[in-house]
Amino acid sequence: ADANGLFTTQGVTAPFVYSGPNGRPVDQIVRAGEADVGVAADELQLIQANRQGADFVILGAMYQRSPNGFLWLAQTPIAAPRDLVGKRIGLNSGDRARVNAVFRINGLPADYQAVPMGLDPQPLVDGAADVMTCYVTNQPIRLQLQGIAVRSVPYSDFGLKSYGGVLFASRRYVETNRDLLTHYFAGLLGGVDANVADPNAVLPMLKAIDPNVDLAYSEAGNRAYNALLDSDYTKTHGRLMIDPAFVEGQVYPSYIAAGETNLPPVSQLLDPTVM
Repeated sequence: ADANGLFTTQGVTAPFVYSGPNGRPVDQIVRAGEADVGVAADELQLIQANRQGADFVILGAMYQRSPNGFLWLAQTPIAAPRDLVGKRIGLNSGDRARVNAVFRINGLPADYQAVPMGLDPQPLVDGAADVMTCYVTNQPIRLQLQGIAVRSVPYSDFGLKSYGGVLFASRRYVETNRDLLTHYFAGLLGGVDANVADPNAVLPMLKAIDPNVDLAYSEAGNRAYNALLDSDYTKTHGRLMIDPAFVEGQVYPSYIAAGETNLPPVSQLLDPTVM
């Protein structure tokens, strides 16, 4: 969107402030006023931030299914949630609640051996675990590019529903900048559509930013992210939209299964009208 001048066409500027695994959480950056709009991992990150005094509102989502999920070697017999019972599951401490929720949602005992792991899938390849938590847009692709046959699913396919790349801002900012946000998201949506139409167009942009970028991974990863963009709801209402009924009926039960309580009313958390 930025490179194609779509923000400029909408009369807005869109400088980027980066977060990431080694940076401050994006909700802290937005809360401190260092950014106006943020992209959170999922709804739960913002629910928890609001409990700590923030007042964020969700405006939409990049992905209709979160890229968080499970990864295993192709020869491991896993086809459904029940096949996870008794397995050695590689995870980091932050994954345990969601893994347990997958078992609960499917009426299964949380009978598995937790194997502490980071983001590197090599222990899975070495046989230290039968399955690991992952981003379906990351580790599976990296292993496939090494010629290793793997399978992966987002948690959503195993019953734990959530959006991914959740777009948010403070409620006060939304109230005072609604027209500006409308133009901003129009530009962003144009960029999303352009990326779907030609997923390889972004590659020279990435190369210009980082000469050492892995273009083979970037190409495959971009297509994997694009596969998470659409749903029956977006086919009717448009990309980046978030469905309040889906949050109420599917996402919230997932979080309750993960042990969350006192979830806010969906109408308080979401404002899909800007999008």
